[in-house]
Amino acid sequence: MKRRKRIGLFVGYPEIVHVRRITEGAMEQCKKYDYDLCVFASSIHLSFHHDNYVKGEANIFRLANLAELDGVILDHTTLTGDKDDRSLKMLVERLKQYPDLPKCSLELPTEGTELIRNDNEAVLREMVRHTIEDHGRKNICVLTGHKGVNVSEERLEVFLDEIHKHGLDVLPEHIVYGDFWYFSGDGLARKIAGGEIPRPDAVICASDCMAIGLIDRLTKNGIRVPEDILVIGFDASDEAAVNLITLSSYDPGDITMGADAVDYIRSIIEPGAELLPHDRDSKLQFHPGASCGCQTDPIHSMKRFRGSLYISSYNHADEDNSKHIGIGQLMESYALEDFTSSGSPEECLKKIYEYADQLKPYRNFYLCLREDWLNIDADTYEGYPESMRTYIAASTTDDDKFSGVDPDRSFWISCMHPKLEEERPEPGLFYFSPVHYDGALLGYAVLHRELSPDSLFNIVYRTWLRYINNCLEMIRSKERLQTMSVRDEMTRAYNRRGMYEQFRLMSAAAATDKCALFVGVIDMDGLKYINDTFGHSEGDFGLKTLCQVLNSVTRSNEICVRSGGDEFFLIGIGEYNRNDEAERAAEFTDAIESKSRTLNKPYNVSASIGILVFDDFRDITLDNALSLADEKMYNYKVRHRRHRSV
Repeated sequence: MKRRKRIGLFVGYPEIVHVRRITEGAMEQCKKYDYDLCVFASSIHLSFHHDNYVKGEANIFRLANLAELDGVILDHTTLTGDKDDRSLKMLVERLKQYPDLPKCSLELPTEGTELIRNDNEAVLREMVRHTIEDHGRKNICVLTGHKGVNVSEERLEVFLDEIHKHGLDVLPEHIVYGDFWYFSGDGLARKIAGGEIPRPDAVICASDCMAIGLIDRLTKNGIRVPEDILVIGFDASDEAAVNLITLSSYDPGDITMGADAVDYIRSIIEPGAELLPHDRDSKLQFHPGASCGCQTDPIHSMKRFRGSLYISSYNHADEDNSKHIGIGQLMESYALEDFTSSGSPEECLKKIYEYADQLKPYRNFYLCLREDWLNIDADTYEGYPESMRTYIAASTTDDDKFSGVDPDRSFWISCMHPKLEEERPEPGLFYFSPVHYDGALLGYAVLHRELSPDSLFNIVYRTWLRYINNCLEMIRSKERLQTMSVRDEMTRAYNRRGMYEQFRLMSAAAATDKCALFVGVIDMDGLKYINDTFGHSEGDFGLKTLCQVLNSVTRSNEICVRSGGDEFFLIGIGEYNRNDEAERAAEFTDAIESKSRTLNKPYNVSASIGILVFDDFRDITLDNALSLADEKMYNYKVRHRRHRSV
């Protein structure tokens, strides 16, 4: 089978409107060309204040096997903001290793990539025309982004040129640089209200965030919008549509930019192939609101409002409500409480699987974790292990559904996920998202959806991923506490509590036919001498070495126990006979002597051992059996003159 081509899209915060539009444009073209779209996304903005969390999220960018992608799209804007822009720099360095891989960057230039520009000149000029021609405002202030940044300067240049074409001038004080964020608009409003800047009758903003910050602060200072100052924004964000004073805003060409990026890659990987048109109706790009005095588009605002609304009660009779889960439905399901109440890893995974319907609409969902994800001591914070294991496979289209531990579900991450390799009738959208806790790598999730606008990443999926992060860490902590209660911290052998618990399980699982009881008592020789002469760290080393040797001779039906101090037990239930007493003692003695010779220590690591076999484990208590074996061990020690004080 010929492998379907794959485009890799690298973004941050995929639920924001800017990234949703880019993804939508890329999806539309991928669907036309029968390409898979693989989105590698941090669930939050990389400027988030919690640095460890940002590192854990950004780790997903290391998962992508660039050799398995046919083209790469970088959204420069959302891949920056973390410390020293380390995520973008890391991607740039990785891409340098693949000089022949087609790669492009959106809107802002990135080293080694083709720049795909967002040509919004016509929209920017329309913002000015609407302000002047439709509302008669002439004293205009322009608020753009960072000084010296291409996109900021280009938007400013177009705004000023169109204003001048209308025979108007702009005061130097009314040319204001910001940062595309709320604080820029808030700061401008404070200066206007305080008289530091002459009051304009209109402000044209190069982003919605700045416009919303401006409107809210002007209103708090008693300046009416739009009566005193008209405000126009640029982004047509969800927040603009649901702001208390709805913001008149223009939709940028992000969808077209995403489509153009895919077309650029297609022109390289399939030279001469037809580039199918992607047309946008410019009339649909303006969304009027109260901030300029126009009648708010109620349908547009209501769609955005409902999309972000927490609805605790909804129409259960409407089948659409079971196809597109809202944040209210997810929260009211109490899935998080159910997850975190799990008493075991198996129960936790099963519950996650059972709640996968909250991710509709989807085709497949996979939870892939480190094979040792329960071991907190094995945590890593950067990169991924060579192999992972699928612990959950949920599907609405395939028969392959599963949750739990299955060795056959392990796979090499070089393929990113086996589902990508399968033959499928249609191309798909694959979201690769990190699963971590405070930056500690647990694994990643793969959400497979169809290439459709309804499939875009949203707050429901982001919240779902947070649920998974938290409940997996909860069960890891429970397992660690459980382990600490039944395991010796230094050697990891069972302690006495663990011994009794495991022996109970072994007894219950024993065959109905007569099973023998095997017990061994092992006592380290000369521990006091080693501690007093070479230090307690060497004594601890000797104990751990002894335990390692014991583990090497422990069979699958047996347990190794550190009963305390320098004493260990070996316990088993199964098919044993009296010959095993001498044979197993010799096996252990040979193993510890061999190990000691390789240590190059100024002391020997040795131990005395007493082993007994009882024909029927039901005929004697464990404590009595160990007491008898302890006597045999002591007699062995005396015969060989291996005293504790040697």
